[in-house]
Amino acid sequence: MSMTLFLTVFSGLSIIYLLLGYFASRNIKTTNDYFLAGRDLGIASVTFTLIATQLGGGMLLGTSQEAHSVGLYGILYTLGMGFGFLILGLGFAQKLRSLNVATTAELFETRYGSPILKKFASILSIVTLCGILIAQIVAVKGLLVGLGITNEFLFIAFWVFVILYTMLGGLKAVVITDIFQVLYIIFLFGFIFLYSLWQEPSNFFTLANIGQAQSMFGTTAITMSSFTGTLLMPALFSLIEQDLAQRFFAARTTRIAAISALLSSCFLLLFSLVPIYFGMKAQLLGITLPDSASPLLPVIEFLTNNIISSLALCGVIAAITSTADSLLCAISSNIAQDFDFPFIDNKNKLWLSQAITLITGCVAVAASYFVPQNIISILIGSYEVSVSCLLVPLLFCYFKTRVKKQAAVGAIVFGLAGFVLFRILPLPQSIPRELATLALSVIGYLIGSKKF
Repeated sequence: MSMTLFLTVFSGLSIIYLLLGYFASRNIKTTNDYFLAGRDLGIASVTFTLIATQLGGGMLLGTSQEAHSVGLYGILYTLGMGFGFLILGLGFAQKLRSLNVATTAELFETRYGSPILKKFASILSIVTLCGILIAQIVAVKGLLVGLGITNEFLFIAFWVFVILYTMLGGLKAVVITDIFQVLYIIFLFGFIFLYSLWQEPSNFFTLANIGQAQSMFGTTAITMSSFTGTLLMPALFSLIEQDLAQRFFAARTTRIAAISALLSSCFLLLFSLVPIYFGMKAQLLGITLPDSASPLLPVIEFLTNNIISSLALCGVIAAITSTADSLLCAISSNIAQDFDFPFIDNKNKLWLSQAITLITGCVAVAASYFVPQNIISILIGSYEVSVSCLLVPLLFCYFKTRVKKQAAVGAIVFGLAGFVLFRILPLPQSIPRELATLALSVIGYLIGSKKF
């Protein structure tokens, strides 16, 4: 790999991101502009920024990492997100846009009439999104380690750029950079993928060849619980996820929200072939990897040349950036809009939002040094806590006209109890703990509805 070329392209992209953030910030006057882009995003903008929320460390690096261990089953995480987007496109996205709120947690106040529940839901959302953001930071670290790059200054400098341009321009800056980043990723990795397939002696994606390749991977580590969790949690979380909902809230119309979700689903399912192929290829080629390293770039470096692998490294960093800035903006939105800051007047709320973005980013980078280094496990664990507590009451308030605060309390309490209990008391392997927890949450909701 050409480090000179990588550093040149990396520096150039970082400067472009900062410039885009600066230009976006010039038209921001209110927190509505900062967090929702004036609720004026069209199909192309919403589609690209939805794709960008998922085209990060989890999909590219995490999926290839899983494929290196279990072959085709590594696609489960991306399948879950693709199915979630499909459900959103078939009605949920339109419903979210029609609610006319700024955060999903806000529904606990507007529909259930409880400011306390809104704050609790927001805290859960913040914890979850912070976990996902930390997973992106871990992904960059694993990526650089896998390439033998252990320069902490480079690692920190990258995240400083991400935090600064997100702080400057809010969602507008995120959307503009997302479009740029996703186009770069599609063209670059599409070319590398097709070139690698063309070099294959036979079609890798025939049933016979796939079956033969899969036989070389062990699947003993895949249990019913891990299978269900990896597939189900991303799909369900997408229905309540603040960084996705923020895009739908910012869409110009409900129709734009629905079409964008469907287009994003199709893209994610198709593009997932890229990390699956390179992850499996690393195992088939016998490439040795350091612990916790993703095989994606080492395989590309093996199959291509220094120039392509350097550009691919920049592409992966662009993918992680496109997800990380979305998460950072969503976390800041939860903090700034779901909690009261009486010492700040309306004139200074925009400044407060930017300060929150800066602090959140710095805390997430620091926290990345104290968590496990497996990307997918961090993601799934982060999803689970919000889904367990918030999915049931939010789904009911999406589609039910009359809802009760006590029902939401019951769903959250029972869901949280299940989340904790089923980690202490083992269930039969045929009963996934995620489904058992959701069943408890439904029971809690029904008890609250009937009792009060």
